[in-house]
Amino acid sequence: MTTVTSPSSPVTDAPLDNQPINVNEEASLNYWVSALDCSELELRVAVAEVGPSVKDVSNELGRVL
Repeated sequence: MTTVTSPSSPVTDAPLDNQPINVNEEASLNYWVSALDCSELELRVAVAEVGPSVKDVSNELGRVL
């Protein structure tokens, strides 16, 4: 039996939920836009305001993780 797997991406390989938000890295940016249900602009502004801490950014956006 042969198992076919798709190429892995950094989003599925790395536990991004335990890392600071890096808006300069596409995988991190895409992950957090989805996880925090916000736009890229909202995420970038929140990170600029409070820094890359996931807890601080989620609070700034009014999201609960």
